[in-house]
Amino acid sequence: MVEPQQQPPLDFEAIEHRQNLENRAEMAAEIAQRSDRLRTRVLHFAEQFDIPEADFWRALDANPNGPLAAVLAREARRQNIHERAAAAYIAALAHVAQFRKLPSGGPNARYINGDGQIVTGEQLAGARHPSKSIDFQWQTGAVTCYAAQKYTREGGGTQDNQFNEIQSLLRNFLQRINNGVALFILVDGPYYNETRLAQLQGLVRMQNPRSYVSSVNALLPILADIAGG
Repeated sequence: MVEPQQQPPLDFEAIEHRQNLENRAEMAAEIAQRSDRLRTRVLHFAEQFDIPEADFWRALDANPNGPLAAVLAREARRQNIHERAAAAYIAALAHVAQFRKLPSGGPNARYINGDGQIVTGEQLAGARHPSKSIDFQWQTGAVTCYAAQKYTREGGGTQDNQFNEIQSLLRNFLQRINNGVALFILVDGPYYNETRLAQLQGLVRMQNPRSYVSSVNALLPILADIAGG
Protein backbone atom coordinates (compact mmCIF):
# COMPACT_ATOMS: atom_id res chain seq x y z
CA MET A 1 0.00 0.00 0.00
CA VAL A 2 1.37 3.42 -0.96
CA GLU A 3 1.58 5.79 1.99
CA PRO A 4 -0.17 9.14 1.43
CA GLN A 5 2.22 12.03 0.95
CA GLN A 6 2.52 14.15 4.08
CA GLN A 7 2.57 17.94 3.89
CA PRO A 8 5.23 19.86 5.81
CA PRO A 9 4.09 20.11 9.45
CA LEU A 10 1.91 23.05 10.33
CA ASP A 11 3.86 25.34 12.68
CA PHE A 12 1.29 27.50 14.45
CA GLU A 13 3.92 29.44 16.41
CA ALA A 14 5.82 30.41 13.25
CA ILE A 15 2.60 31.41 11.48
CA GLU A 16 1.62 33.65 14.38
CA HIS A 17 5.11 35.19 14.52
CA ARG A 18 5.08 36.00 10.77
CA GLN A 19 1.65 37.58 11.07
CA ASN A 20 2.78 39.73 13.98
CA LEU A 21 5.74 40.97 11.94
CA GLU A 22 3.40 41.82 9.05
CA ASN A 23 1.09 43.65 11.43
CA ARG A 24 3.98 45.69 12.83
CA ALA A 25 5.13 46.53 9.30
CA GLU A 26 1.67 47.94 8.55
CA MET A 27 1.86 50.33 11.49
CA ALA A 28 3.76 53.07 9.60
CA ALA A 29 0.83 53.48 7.22
CA GLU A 30 -1.70 53.29 10.05
CA ILE A 31 0.18 55.98 11.96
CA ALA A 32 0.47 58.27 8.93
CA GLN A 33 -3.22 57.83 8.09
CA ARG A 34 -4.41 57.97 11.71
CA SER A 35 -6.52 54.87 11.03
CA ASP A 36 -9.77 54.46 12.93
CA ARG A 37 -8.50 51.27 14.57
CA LEU A 38 -5.34 52.94 15.82
CA ARG A 39 -7.15 56.07 16.98
CA THR A 40 -9.43 53.84 19.07
CA ARG A 41 -6.44 52.04 20.59
CA VAL A 42 -4.62 55.26 21.40
CA LEU A 43 -7.72 56.76 22.99
CA HIS A 44 -8.19 53.63 25.11
CA PHE A 45 -4.65 53.73 26.51
CA ALA A 46 -4.74 57.50 26.95
CA GLU A 47 -7.86 57.24 29.07
CA GLN A 48 -6.68 54.16 30.97
CA PHE A 49 -3.36 55.70 32.01
CA ASP A 50 -4.25 59.42 32.00
CA ILE A 51 -1.67 60.23 29.32
CA PRO A 52 -2.47 62.86 26.67
CA GLU A 53 -3.27 61.40 23.27
CA ALA A 54 -0.79 63.84 21.72
CA ASP A 55 2.04 62.15 23.64
CA PHE A 56 1.17 58.81 22.01
CA TRP A 57 1.03 60.28 18.53
CA ARG A 58 4.29 62.15 19.05
CA ALA A 59 6.05 58.92 20.06
CA LEU A 60 4.50 56.97 17.19
CA ASP A 61 5.41 59.58 14.58
CA ALA A 62 8.98 59.65 15.88
CA ASN A 63 9.40 55.86 15.73
CA PRO A 64 6.71 54.13 13.65
CA ASN A 65 8.53 50.78 13.91
CA GLY A 66 9.41 51.06 17.59
CA PRO A 67 8.17 49.34 20.76
CA LEU A 68 5.05 51.47 21.16
CA ALA A 69 4.05 50.74 17.56
CA ALA A 70 4.53 47.03 18.22
CA VAL A 71 2.33 47.19 21.32
CA LEU A 72 -0.45 48.97 19.41
CA ALA A 73 -0.28 46.80 16.28
CA ARG A 74 -2.96 44.26 15.48
CA GLU A 75 -2.52 41.04 17.47
CA ALA A 76 -2.16 37.98 15.27
CA ARG A 77 -3.90 35.73 17.79
CA ARG A 78 -7.03 37.87 17.45
CA GLN A 79 -7.12 37.50 13.67
CA ASN A 80 -8.28 33.87 13.60
CA ILE A 81 -5.00 32.85 12.00
CA HIS A 82 -4.80 29.43 13.66
CA GLU A 83 -8.18 28.35 12.34
CA ARG A 84 -7.44 29.74 8.88
CA ALA A 85 -4.07 27.94 8.77
CA ALA A 86 -5.64 24.68 9.91
CA ALA A 87 -8.40 25.00 7.31
CA ALA A 88 -5.93 25.52 4.46
CA TYR A 89 -3.78 22.62 5.67
CA ILE A 90 -6.67 20.16 5.98
CA ALA A 91 -8.26 21.17 2.67
CA ALA A 92 -5.01 20.24 0.86
CA LEU A 93 -4.63 16.80 2.48
CA ALA A 94 -5.09 13.56 0.59
CA HIS A 95 -8.45 11.90 1.29
CA VAL A 96 -10.13 15.27 1.92
CA ALA A 97 -12.87 16.30 -0.50
CA GLN A 98 -15.57 18.97 -0.40
CA PHE A 99 -13.90 20.79 2.49
CA ARG A 100 -15.97 23.58 4.05
CA LYS A 101 -15.38 26.10 6.80
CA LEU A 102 -18.68 26.15 8.65
CA PRO A 103 -20.28 29.33 10.01
CA SER A 104 -19.77 29.91 13.73
CA GLY A 105 -23.35 31.03 14.23
CA GLY A 106 -26.64 31.63 12.47
CA PRO A 107 -29.04 29.23 10.73
CA ASN A 108 -26.31 27.28 8.89
CA ALA A 109 -24.01 26.66 11.86
CA ARG A 110 -23.67 23.02 12.93
CA TYR A 111 -23.94 21.65 16.47
CA ILE A 112 -24.05 18.22 18.13
CA ASN A 113 -27.15 17.67 20.21
CA GLY A 114 -27.58 15.39 23.23
CA ASP A 115 -28.42 12.43 20.97
CA GLY A 116 -25.20 12.83 19.02
CA GLN A 117 -26.96 14.17 15.93
CA ILE A 118 -25.61 17.01 13.81
CA VAL A 119 -28.18 19.83 13.83
CA THR A 120 -28.24 23.30 12.32
CA GLY A 121 -28.92 26.60 13.99
CA GLU A 122 -32.12 26.76 11.98
CA GLN A 123 -33.29 23.41 13.35
CA LEU A 124 -32.69 24.64 16.90
CA ALA A 125 -35.15 27.46 16.22
CA GLY A 126 -33.80 29.74 18.92
CA ALA A 127 -33.33 27.00 21.53
CA ARG A 128 -30.16 26.93 23.63
CA HIS A 129 -27.20 25.62 21.63
CA PRO A 130 -26.37 22.08 22.80
CA SER A 131 -22.65 22.51 22.11
CA LYS A 132 -20.12 24.87 20.60
CA SER A 133 -20.47 25.10 16.85
CA ILE A 134 -18.45 22.76 14.64
CA ASP A 135 -15.67 24.44 12.64
CA PHE A 136 -15.05 22.26 9.56
CA GLN A 137 -16.77 19.67 7.39
CA TRP A 138 -15.33 17.46 4.66
CA GLN A 139 -15.77 14.12 2.97
CA THR A 140 -13.35 11.19 3.33
CA GLY A 141 -14.54 8.26 1.25
CA ALA A 142 -18.12 7.55 2.28
CA VAL A 143 -17.70 9.25 5.67
CA THR A 144 -18.75 12.84 6.37
CA CYS A 145 -16.20 14.31 8.75
CA TYR A 146 -16.85 17.14 11.20
CA ALA A 147 -14.13 18.85 13.20
CA ALA A 148 -13.66 21.35 15.99
CA GLN A 149 -10.20 22.92 15.99
CA LYS A 150 -8.34 24.71 18.78
CA TYR A 151 -4.83 26.06 19.16
CA THR A 152 -4.24 27.15 22.75
CA ARG A 153 -1.01 28.38 24.23
CA GLU A 154 -1.74 28.97 27.91
CA GLY A 155 -4.49 28.39 30.44
CA GLY A 156 -7.04 30.80 31.84
CA GLY A 157 -10.77 31.22 32.27
CA THR A 158 -11.59 31.54 28.56
CA GLN A 159 -9.29 28.69 27.58
CA ASP A 160 -10.71 26.42 30.28
CA ASN A 161 -14.24 27.18 29.06
CA GLN A 162 -13.20 26.22 25.53
CA PHE A 163 -11.75 22.98 26.88
CA ASN A 164 -15.07 22.22 28.56
CA GLU A 165 -16.87 22.95 25.29
CA ILE A 166 -14.89 20.42 23.28
CA GLN A 167 -15.42 17.84 26.02
CA SER A 168 -19.16 18.44 25.62
CA LEU A 169 -18.88 17.79 21.88
CA LEU A 170 -17.26 14.43 22.55
CA ARG A 171 -19.80 13.51 25.26
CA ASN A 172 -22.73 14.34 23.01
CA PHE A 173 -21.26 12.36 20.12
CA LEU A 174 -20.97 9.28 22.35
CA GLN A 175 -24.77 9.00 22.13
CA ARG A 176 -24.85 8.78 18.34
CA ILE A 177 -26.18 5.50 16.90
CA ASN A 178 -26.21 6.01 13.11
CA ASN A 179 -23.07 5.67 11.00
CA GLY A 180 -21.63 7.60 8.07
CA VAL A 181 -20.03 10.40 10.08
CA ALA A 182 -16.89 10.96 12.14
CA LEU A 183 -16.02 13.67 14.66
CA PHE A 184 -12.52 15.10 15.01
CA ILE A 185 -11.34 17.22 17.92
CA LEU A 186 -8.16 18.83 16.59
CA VAL A 187 -6.10 20.33 19.41
CA ASP A 188 -2.64 21.88 19.33
CA GLY A 189 -0.55 24.08 21.58
CA PRO A 190 1.11 23.81 25.01
CA TYR A 191 -2.24 24.03 26.82
CA TYR A 192 -3.06 20.49 25.69
CA ASN A 193 -0.69 18.69 28.01
CA GLU A 194 -0.70 14.97 28.80
CA THR A 195 -3.39 15.31 31.46
CA ARG A 196 -5.82 17.29 29.31
CA LEU A 197 -5.26 15.05 26.29
CA ALA A 198 -5.99 12.02 28.48
CA GLN A 199 -9.25 13.64 29.57
CA LEU A 200 -10.26 14.13 25.93
CA GLN A 201 -9.15 10.64 24.89
CA GLY A 202 -11.31 9.22 27.66
CA LEU A 203 -14.36 10.60 25.85
CA VAL A 204 -13.51 9.19 22.43
CA ARG A 205 -16.03 6.88 20.82
CA MET A 206 -14.14 3.72 19.84
CA GLN A 207 -16.72 2.10 17.55
CA ASN A 208 -18.50 3.42 14.47
CA PRO A 209 -19.42 6.18 14.21
CA ARG A 210 -15.94 7.05 15.52
CA SER A 211 -14.61 10.16 17.17
CA TYR A 212 -10.94 11.13 17.30
CA VAL A 213 -8.70 13.47 19.29
CA SER A 214 -5.66 14.49 17.27
CA SER A 215 -3.19 17.19 16.40
CA VAL A 216 -3.79 18.70 12.97
CA ASN A 217 -0.39 17.35 11.93
CA ALA A 218 -1.40 13.80 12.90
CA LEU A 219 -4.63 13.83 10.91
CA LEU A 220 -3.51 12.30 7.59
CA PRO A 221 -2.91 8.69 8.76
CA ILE A 222 -6.36 8.66 10.39
CA LEU A 223 -7.94 9.82 7.15
CA ALA A 224 -6.01 7.19 5.19
CA ASP A 225 -7.36 4.53 7.53
CA ILE A 226 -10.93 5.78 7.08
CA ALA A 227 -10.55 5.96 3.30
CA GLY A 228 -9.17 2.42 3.26
CA GLY A 229 -12.33 1.18 4.93
